[in-house]
Amino acid sequence: MKSLDTTHVGQIYYIERVLGTEQGKLRELGFVTDKAVSLLSINGENAIVKLENARIALSLGFLRQIFVKNERSLEDLTGLSNLTVGQTGIVRMIDATGEIKRRLMDMGITRGTSIYVRKLAPLGDPMELHLRGYALSLRKMDAEKIKVVVEK
Repeated sequence: MKSLDTTHVGQIYYIERVLGTEQGKLRELGFVTDKAVSLLSINGENAIVKLENARIALSLGFLRQIFVKNERSLEDLTGLSNLTVGQTGIVRMIDATGEIKRRLMDMGITRGTSIYVRKLAPLGDPMELHLRGYALSLRKMDAEKIKVVVEK
C-alpha cells in the first residue's frame, strides 16, 4: 500500500483505505473507498488534491493517512435506484456529502447494510425499501447516491 503523499503528481489513483485519527473528517470530505483521487501539486507541507470534481487543500499529515491503489476494486457498483423489485443490494458507499449523506446515514443506510427493494410506486418514484427490520420510502434521486453491490 502506498500513501497519497508518495504518489506521482497528475496520475489518477483510487482510494483503498483511510486510517488515522482524522479519518472521520476525511470521510466527510468524500475520501471513501474506490473514489478517484489525484495529487495536483505539492509544496512543502501542503498539497492540492483532486477528488473527483473537487479540489481540496490538505497538509502532508492528512495525505499520509490516505492509502491508494492503481485500479478500482473488481466489485460492480451500481446506484440503488437501478435495482428492480425483489433485488437486494449491499451498501458499499454513499456518494453524497453534507446534510444528504448525514440524513441517509441517520436512516440506517451505512456501509455493509443489506437493502431489499420491496416495491415501487406506480410511476416508479419513490421506492419502498426494507432494511434493518423496517420499511423505508426513498426518492430515486436520493437512492441513486447509494452505491451497492447486487446480491445474487
